[in-house]
Parts: sequence; structure tokens; C-alpha cells
Amino acid sequence: MLLLTTVLACASAAFAAAPSTQPTLEQKCHAMRARWDDRFRAERLSVIVSPPFVVAGDGGERKLRGYVAGTIQSAADALHKKFFDARPSEPTLILLFEADEPYRRLARQWFGDADVTRYGYYRHRDNTMLMNVGTGTGTLVHELTHALIRPDFPDVPDWFNEGLGSLFEQCTLAGGEIRGLANWRLPALQRAIRQDKLRPIAALLADDDFYGDAHVGMNYAHARYLLMYLQDHDKLPAFYRQFRDGHATDPTGVATLKATVAPRSMEAFEKQWRAWVLTLRFQG
Repeated sequence: MLLLTTVLACASAAFAAAPSTQPTLEQKCHAMRARWDDRFRAERLSVIVSPPFVVAGDGGERKLRGYVAGTIQSAADALHKKFFDARPSEPTLILLFEADEPYRRLARQWFGDADVTRYGYYRHRDNTMLMNVGTGTGTLVHELTHALIRPDFPDVPDWFNEGLGSLFEQCTLAGGEIRGLANWRLPALQRAIRQDKLRPIAALLADDDFYGDAHVGMNYAHARYLLMYLQDHDKLPAFYRQFRDGHATDPTGVATLKATVAPRSMEAFEKQWRAWVLTLRFQG
């Protein structure tokens, strides 16, 4: 009995001391690349592994390195610095195409996606981004925001997820900071305000059908410029963390917004926000 106990104790100690067999994020990225290598070679795509990203593109290695360093990693670093505490534990595949034809063809061939936007999109279910970077890199940053918010705020409401993504579809990246700028969504929002056709902010936040046909185009603009106001008044990072941490008791964010704009009432804030939107200018 003593001998058996000693053997079991030694085996238990050896098991406890054994190194973890869980792969690292970098190992997962290289494994993802290996799984995709045949398809990458068939399409002559250059590939860069830059955890948590595996990035492939058809514009050549030099251009791809520019996208990775100048946009993807710069935006990711800035977003984590400003907003996101949790880091991804799984790789994100980013496919960058310089023209519409390969983007649409491979979206259909590799993923079965036939009806895609001309700019790019993020596949939440398999953590993959497909981008037509021939249209610019704004959508790349937009969709990257979706990928990075996922581990930090898994239950983020659509209005905030799309508001933050669209805020950075036109932005500056300098000195490790990311800042949204006025963009093409502004004129329609200003027109709705002037014509008194924009619903209250509280209604936007409480609506559980952000993508519904009745409001979807305006919803993006409405959410974007609400968050841009908070950004320009140095309240957005704090609002985000308070909303994320209190989401269980404030699932829509209305209570967090009320606390953020206090002592103003929501009615007073709404009036001030609408007046602020009308002062903005976008030269398209």
C-alpha cells in the first residue's frame, strides 16, 4: 500500500509539473496559415502572420506589409489602448483584395457568400474578414473594430458595435491614437435633423432591430455621430467601459448615457447634440 501511494503521488506531481499542451496564439496563427496555404498559393496571395492576425492579399508582399503595419496593427494597438482590455485568444483571418472581381469570386468560392457589399465584411462566425481594399482602407478599420471588440464585450449591442466601427471608417492614426472624422454619413443625418425626421437617441438605443429595413441606413449615421460627440467631448472611452461593465443591468446603454451627460436631462442633451451635428462639415 505504501509503495502504491508513493507511485501515485509521484505520478500526480509529474502531471502537475508537466508543461501546458495548449497552443499559443502564435501557434494557432501558423496553424491557420498552414490550413489555408494551398488556397493562398493557388491565388498567388502573399501572406503575413502577425498575431492575432493572419493576413493574405493579392497586391504583393510590399503592399501587404504596408497594410499590416500602417493600418491593421496601428489601428489594433490604438483600439486596445483606448478601449479594449481583453485580447483575442483566437486568430483572425484577413483577406485583402485589390479589385472587386477576386474579392467577390473568392467570397463565393471559399465561403459561399454571394450577396456581399462592395467594400468588405466581417464573418463573425469564423472570425474572418474579406476586404476590397481597392475602395480604400476605411472599411478595413471598421470591420477590424468588430473583430477586436468581440472578446472584450461579447454581448455588445448592435447600435454600439456598428457605431464604433463606423466611427473609425474615416479616421486618423497618429501617435498611437485613433480618432474618427466626419464622413459621408453626415449629410443624410443633418437632413433628417433639419426635416425633424430623426427619432430620439433613446429610441435608437432601445431598438433591438438595428438592421431592420425601416431605419438601418440612418441607424449607422445616428450611432456614429452620437459616439463622435462623446469622442470629441473626451467621454467615449469612459462611456464604453462603464457600459461594458454595467451591461447586465443596463443592456441598452440608455442609463449609462444618462449618467454620462448628467446633470443635463436626455431631452436637453438631445437638443444640444442635434445642434452640434449641424455644425459639422464634410467635404466629400
